[in-house]
Amino acid sequence: MTRAALRRLCSKGERLGLAGLLRLGQAMLKAGPVPSDGNGMLGPTYQTNVVVVSADHRSRESCTADLLDRGYGVSSASTGLAGVEQALEEACDAVLVELPLPDMETRQFVGMIRAVGSIPVLALVPEGESPADAFGDGADDVLSAPIDIAEFQARVQAAIRRLADAGGGDEWSPLRIGGLAIDPAAREARVDGRLIELSRKEFDLLHALAQRPNRVVSKQELMAEVWGRGEGADPKTIDVHLSWLRRKLGETAAEPRYLRTVRGVGVKLADPGA
Repeated sequence: MTRAALRRLCSKGERLGLAGLLRLGQAMLKAGPVPSDGNGMLGPTYQTNVVVVSADHRSRESCTADLLDRGYGVSSASTGLAGVEQALEEACDAVLVELPLPDMETRQFVGMIRAVGSIPVLALVPEGESPADAFGDGADDVLSAPIDIAEFQARVQAAIRRLADAGGGDEWSPLRIGGLAIDPAAREARVDGRLIELSRKEFDLLHALAQRPNRVVSKQELMAEVWGRGEGADPKTIDVHLSWLRRKLGETAAEPRYLRTVRGVGVKLADPGA
């Protein structure tokens, strides 16, 4: 995938949408895989490579210098599109993006990064601003400005580990979160070794969350993935299925174990022992 190809997909300020992302994925497949370290992670094993995306020159330069001082490999960009290009060309391990972006919406940017590879996206929001929108748009973690490099260092390593633990394999790889085991190929789920009976949609919902352990996923994102509907979908549909799923996992909304609701943001699947 070349810079020119990426620019063509975003030419004239078009929003990519689903069709655009599909075109991006198809072009990347033709270009071949991005180099891997053999563990499903992008980039070299001796150094964590980060792409810093910020329209603020002073903030971008300061963050880049601090990360370089701590031994990170760093490249930077001033726009979302340039950041995606850097992520593609530099085989990065993580992306730090300061919001808002000047040229695209956060959800569009995160979707393009996801098309590049399993790269965690950490969003930096203005001090005092709620992280809800960034989480809802797909960010793996959210920090408040001004950035604390020590905090970022801890969070980025945790995000990389979560993606690695989620499975360097494909979508059919077995997943385990605490005592919950999910076998996508057999479409089976077990809690503490006990097989639980799930409907097709209940399993699809559980699997979608299990592929993003400890990450808050918006209801809109889940509706789009599991039901094929996003904007305008009735949120009660997913609320009902989450209620059924909780019951079968042996928990309630008042006393959650695996399914944790973040009010106004979405839901996440987490290890109850963590």
